[in-house]
Amino acid sequence: MAKAKDSGGDYARVEGLLAEAGLTMPPMPEMAEARLKEREDDCFSTRAFKESPADLLHYVRKAIGGVSPDYVLVALGRDGRTADALHFFLVRGPLQLFLQIGWGGAGAARERATALVNGCFALAHQLVEAVPHALWKGRLAPTGRLTVVGSNLGESFWEVAQADERADRPSRPLRGKNRDARGPCEVLEEAIRWCRG
Repeated sequence: MAKAKDSGGDYARVEGLLAEAGLTMPPMPEMAEARLKEREDDCFSTRAFKESPADLLHYVRKAIGGVSPDYVLVALGRDGRTADALHFFLVRGPLQLFLQIGWGGAGAARERATALVNGCFALAHQLVEAVPHALWKGRLAPTGRLTVVGSNLGESFWEVAQADERADRPSRPLRGKNRDARGPCEVLEEAIRWCRG
């Protein structure tokens, strides 16, 4: 990965980049405004990284393994290896949220992608607001984790793990030919319902 660029105004650049694309802002932790830096073209994060955000499962495995500090990443991926995608990763306390939404095409396809991203961002805001309720109700331990992976380019799932326990997927995927046809909005909605439970 390339060396980090000057951080002056990078938070505003993210806001501008997303607004120019017709996208709303995802939920951002308070520290993001001061720490968000453009690490590569159109890729902003509060920490340095080595792998492309296109390697979604790399980041998910690191977070599940407990080796990721709190951070946020927003990227419009145009790496040529995969379809263009918008990436939003938020690891904050027990919440580990990873969104990867296809961002290619034009016209009606771009309108559908924009609507999907904005819908996911609205649900992500609701999820961030619902996590304290899950903590308060004891459904989620402060040392546990709620991992939500939403992608229309790969598998979408969510799971809960208490402290050092094995993760449980409260809503198991279907078996058979279409093992799990849930999309990013569905898994976000399920995790929000669980938190509010």
